[in-house]
Amino acid sequence: MPTLEHRSQIDGLRFFSFLAVFMIHSDVEHFWWGSYGVSLFFVISGFLITRILIAAQDRPRGQALKAFYVRRALRIFPAYYLVLGLAAATVGIAYLPAFVLYVMNWGIFVYTWIQPALADRPWDPVRMYGIHFWSLCVEEQFYLVFPLLFSFLRPGRTRIAWLLGLWAICIGFRFLFAALLPKSAYGLIPLVCGEYLVAGAVGAAVFAETSATAERIRTAARRWMFPAGLALVAAVFALSRPESPSIDHVMHPPHTQTLLALGFLAMVLGLWQSDSRWVLGFFNFAPFRFLGKISYGLYLIHLFMWPLYDWLFAHTVVLRNLPPDAVRFGLTVLLATAMWHLVEAPILKLKGRFQY
Repeated sequence: MPTLEHRSQIDGLRFFSFLAVFMIHSDVEHFWWGSYGVSLFFVISGFLITRILIAAQDRPRGQALKAFYVRRALRIFPAYYLVLGLAAATVGIAYLPAFVLYVMNWGIFVYTWIQPALADRPWDPVRMYGIHFWSLCVEEQFYLVFPLLFSFLRPGRTRIAWLLGLWAICIGFRFLFAALLPKSAYGLIPLVCGEYLVAGAVGAAVFAETSATAERIRTAARRWMFPAGLALVAAVFALSRPESPSIDHVMHPPHTQTLLALGFLAMVLGLWQSDSRWVLGFFNFAPFRFLGKISYGLYLIHLFMWPLYDWLFAHTVVLRNLPPDAVRFGLTVLLATAMWHLVEAPILKLKGRFQY
């Protein structure tokens, strides 16, 4: 049975997941693949959250679920509502109630369903402040529903079979929406993008087993899964570059998504098990590790650096000679670091009062 151990190389991977998103928001044409940084983070999240749930599976259901929900609330809500509140008070947030209630991803889906032309609008970081919070809405919906569902699944092959069935359902919904509502942002709802979260959950469930098959999978993960997963992802990107790169293409074409989910899962499992000095040394590089630790704050803040940079550019001569994206990235790191030390880390200490 897994413990709640922390493997710092996953923090390094989290940073690169964020970096991919930052890059596409800076330059859609050249870094169109950066949208899948969110997909990679979903796999990481599904894997780690499921490990937590498995580690607590022998505790009374009500006690374990209460601890999970309280600890998630302490981790997610303070920074989220702080950034959302500051953004609403300064640059303004359209459809604020939808963000407050963590349902904006469904809102975007409905809007693009009703008005498909919205999906073709060129990317503009300020066309809707906070639009990147869609993935946080997905995460919160996953945290709300999945632990309750998972608590009723018995360990063993039955649990893995149920998770694989859930994965298949996500694939089915993806192809259904692609056929019926191809212009809608269907990739922003858990019925579809949940494939990545469930993929991570499947990996965690398999790793928790003690069977000979599970041991062979863990051995394969240690030996070759990370480079194989990375190669698969790179091949999919090379063979499926969209004709017109867009921020909204994440689920197009639909047939590539499962390959990417498998590639990202192999990367996560491989990195978790890896004993390679070179791989671990790279992802455990102290700056990568720290930036991965504060990646939640980096993601929350980064798109608001576009209006902040514009304001600073108008009022500060020094910045006019510096690369804009470098300044935005530096501001993101600076403010996320401050939020980590002043808000997130102090509040996270309270999690110790709610043990599984």
